[in-house]
Amino acid sequence: MSTPTPRQTDPADSADPAGPTPPKEPFSYVSQERGLLTLKIREPILMGLFFLAFTVVGVIFFLMVKKGADQGAEGATGVAYLILAIFGGLGVIGMAIAAVRWRWKREYVRVMGRSPWA
Repeated sequence: MSTPTPRQTDPADSADPAGPTPPKEPFSYVSQERGLLTLKIREPILMGLFFLAFTVVGVIFFLMVKKGADQGAEGATGVAYLILAIFGGLGVIGMAIAAVRWRWKREYVRVMGRSPWA
């Protein structure tokens, strides 16, 4: 018995006539057109740097208020940890979003051959 040979397919026959499908953008609300007073940073690297700076500022504020608490300012310890939680939490979340969007942008450029915002 002879074994059937696999059918040869021409890549041009199986190509989607509409072209490649771009990967779905995570956190697409970041790129949406919105009002005047909204933060809009499309590039993931800039977004990551912005939120890294946000976290660093939070740590600096924490250390300043903590120093006041160590010198006897009442209630400053709670405020220091609140500042750290707010700035640090938002900064870490923003950097995580930037990392996911950076991976998505690399995949988009690989598939589509251009930047998503070109």
